[in-house]
Parts: sequence; structure tokens; C-alpha cells
Amino acid sequence: MTSFPQTGSASVEINAIPEVVWNLVSDVTRMPEWSPECIRAEWADGERSAKVGAEFHGYNRLGALEWDMRCVITECDPGRRLSFSVPPDSPHATLWCFEFTPSGTGTRLTESFDAPIINVEGSVANYPERGEMLVEGARTTLQNIKLTAEAHG
Repeated sequence: MTSFPQTGSASVEINAIPEVVWNLVSDVTRMPEWSPECIRAEWADGERSAKVGAEFHGYNRLGALEWDMRCVITECDPGRRLSFSVPPDSPHATLWCFEFTPSGTGTRLTESFDAPIINVEGSVANYPERGEMLVEGARTTLQNIKLTAEAHG
């Protein structure tokens, strides 16, 4: 098994205050509206909002491949930072993070990931270029969040 450590990030300026952007992003069930891979997300175990330790499931699709992963929120600082680990119990977990920074236009939103991409036969993450795809997906996600946030204030 070969590992391709990958990290990456993308940022966007949004003409909305951090609290508005936070309210969108912290509702993980809305991620399918913005992400090019996520097709469904739902809270687990009766959770209804973001807090450290809250779990949710993300359902994704890339071409003909579909998968779902259990996720756990590892950091939750409203209006500032939201991080989650996928899958949380794995030594190969990916850490995803959204950072909300006040800016002259409202909010600079940054999405980042730290992923030990593992080469496993048949895996969605079996090639070193996957990191580049994740950065491009983050750019798309952020642009879509921007459109939603600016339409709502």
C-alpha cells in the first residue's frame, strides 16, 4: 500500500459577515448544494447542529464510484473555524477545515484538507493527483457557498 500525503486549500472573499457564512457552512446537511462530490449529508445519532464530537455521514459520488463516510466534528468555534475528521477512527483520516476570517468585503472563507491519500485497489483515492482534484472541488464548493451567502445577506 502506497501513501500520497496531500494537503491543500482554497479561499474566497464573500460579501457577507462571518456569522452569515458560518450559519450556512455549519449546517452540514446543506453541503450537497455546493460540493461537486457530496450528494447527501445527514446528522447522526439525533444531532442537529455543529459541536465538537457531533457525528454526521457524508455520501459522495465521483464518476461511477459512490461511497459514504462517517465524520466527526473535531473543532467548532462559531464564526471562526469548523473542522471534521473523515473517517474519525482511521489512522488515515482526512481532516477538513473551514476558516472564517473577517475581511474588507465581509468574510474570507478558506477550505483546507490534510489527507494521507492511500493507494488501495478500487479506492476513490488511489492516485497522487487526487489532492489536485480535492483543491479544485474546494474552489467549486467555495464559489457556490459565496453565491448562496451573498444572495442571503
